[in-house]
Amino acid sequence: MTFKPKLLIFSHVSNPASITGAEKLLLFFCQELLPYFHCVLVAPEEGRLTALARESGIEVKIYKLPLLHRMYSPYPGLTGEAVKMQSSPAFSQLVNWIAEEAPRLVIVNTCVHFMPAAAARRLDIPVIWQLTEAIEQNGSTSLATDLIHRYSSWMICISEAVAARFPPELRQSKMSILPPSWREQQEHHPDEWPALRHSFRSQLQIGSHAPLIGMITSFRMESKGVHHFIDMALSIKDEFPAAVFLVVGDALRPEYEKQCQKRIEAYGASDRFIFLEAQGDIGRVYCGLDIVVVPSLVPEGFGLTALEGLLYGKPVVAYDAGGLGEVLRAAGSGQFLVETGSAGMLADRVRTILNLPDQGKDLGAHNRNQVIAAYGPEGYRARLNAIVARWLSEQPGWFHGPPVAAGTKVEARPSASSGRRGKRKKRKGNSVRRHDIRRERRRSRTRPARSQARARKRRHHPIRRRKA
Repeated sequence: MTFKPKLLIFSHVSNPASITGAEKLLLFFCQELLPYFHCVLVAPEEGRLTALARESGIEVKIYKLPLLHRMYSPYPGLTGEAVKMQSSPAFSQLVNWIAEEAPRLVIVNTCVHFMPAAAARRLDIPVIWQLTEAIEQNGSTSLATDLIHRYSSWMICISEAVAARFPPELRQSKMSILPPSWREQQEHHPDEWPALRHSFRSQLQIGSHAPLIGMITSFRMESKGVHHFIDMALSIKDEFPAAVFLVVGDALRPEYEKQCQKRIEAYGASDRFIFLEAQGDIGRVYCGLDIVVVPSLVPEGFGLTALEGLLYGKPVVAYDAGGLGEVLRAAGSGQFLVETGSAGMLADRVRTILNLPDQGKDLGAHNRNQVIAAYGPEGYRARLNAIVARWLSEQPGWFHGPPVAAGTKVEARPSASSGRRGKRKKRKGNSVRRHDIRRERRRSRTRPARSQARARKRRHHPIRRRKA
C-alpha cells in the first residue's frame, strides 16, 4: 500500500441546505488531491459540503472556529486582531487538536480562515493557503497579504485577480495559480439538457419559447448586484414582453429583499420576476435558462457562476469584476463584459442576444468548447500534478520528514508579531520552545539517563553540613 501524507483541509463554511462556489471549489480540490494525500476535511458543521465529501471517500471532522473577517477588508488594526486571536483559549485548544491529529500538511481555504494557519505554523507544520477571493484594495491591504505570507509555506490562488494583490517576488517564490474546474460525472450530459429544460420550465409554468434570463448566486445580497439585475430587466421588459427574469439564491437580509421587491412593484412588473431559493440541482436551472447574467459589484475571485453558465452552453453577460473578466475572455466572450456598475450596459448586451436568438445558441456552443479547453478537468489535473511535483522537488520534507508528535500539549503564547519577534524566552535548564515538538521528543528520551547520572553523583558526594 502506497504511503500518503496526512493532509488536514480546513473549510471556513459548510452550509446546511446549499453549497457556495467556494465550497464547490474546495470539494473538487479535495477530490483531486486524493491520489497524493490522505485528505481529512475539517468543517465548522455538517452540511452539503460534508455530505458530498463523505460520498467521495474523504474523511470528515467537525471543528468550529472563529474567522478573521477583516482579512478580506483590511484595516489598520488587523495585525493586532490577529495577535489577539492567537492569545485566546480557542487558539490553544486548536493547536493541541492539530497536534493530536499529527498531519504533515495543513491547507486552509479562503483568506478569512486565519486561525488554523497560525495554529499549524505554531507547530512548525507547513501551511498551504488557498485563496479564492480578491482581497479589498485599500491602505491596509498589505497587512492582510503580509499575514498570509508570514503564516503560509505556499499559496494557491484561483485566478490572476486574486494573485494580483501580492508582490511579484512572492508570486515567483511560493505561489501557484490553479483555476477551478469540475468533475465530469457531477455535470449533466448534454443529451439530458432538453429534458431538464422542459421539466424546469414546466415547474415554473414558462413556455418553451419564452426568453428566460437569470442570475444565480448562493445568497441574494447587495454585493452580488441583485438590484442591478432588476434594473437591467426593468429597462428591457417592455421591448421583450415574453421575457421572464429569474433570480436564484437564498435571501440574506429582509431589508434588502423589501427594497428589491418595491423596485419591481413600482414598475408593475411583479408577474415578470421569479425568485427561487438556492437549488440542489443547479444544472437543471442552467438548462432552463437562455441567458446568464452575473452582475457582481465586487471583484470576484473567479466567477464560478459564469464558468458553469458557459459550460452549459449559455451566453453569459457580466460585469468585468475581477476573475469574471478572466473567465469570459478565456471563453472568447470578452464582448459581453461591461463596466462594473453599469446596468444600462448589461441591458444593451442582453438586448443584443435576445434580438439574435439563433446567434445566441451558436455563441453558447462556442463558449462551451472554449471553456472546456481553458478550464477542463484534464488541464486542471495537469496543473495540479505540476504543483505537487514542484512541492516534491523544492519541499521534500513535506512528504518524507518526521511527523508531528501526536498528543503533545501546547499552550498559547503571544505571536512574534506582537513586538517580541526573535526574543525567545528561556527557562532555567530548558532552552527549547514549548511548541518545538521534535526537540521535546528528543529531550524526553534523554531524561531517564540524566536522572540516573544525578543519582550516582549524589551517592558519591555526601551533603555537606551547613556552618553554624
